[in-house]
Amino acid sequence: MEQTLESRVTSLEQTLAQLTAKVLQLTPVKKDWQATLGMLPDDDLSKEAERLGRDYRASQQEP
Repeated sequence: MEQTLESRVTSLEQTLAQLTAKVLQLTPVKKDWQATLGMLPDDDLSKEAERLGRDYRASQQEP
C-alpha cells in the first residue's frame, strides 16, 4: 500500500500533536539533595564511593 506524501504528512502531524500534548502534561521532577538522600545501598561499593568523594572534596580545599 503506497501512501501519498500528503497522507504521510497528515499522519506525522497528528502524531506530533499527540506527543506534544503528552509532554505538556508532564510535571518536572524536583531535583534536590534531599530527594536523593539515602538512595545508595549501604554496601562496600557505596561506602568506597562515599570515601572517595570525601577525599576528593578534602583535596580541593585550600590549606
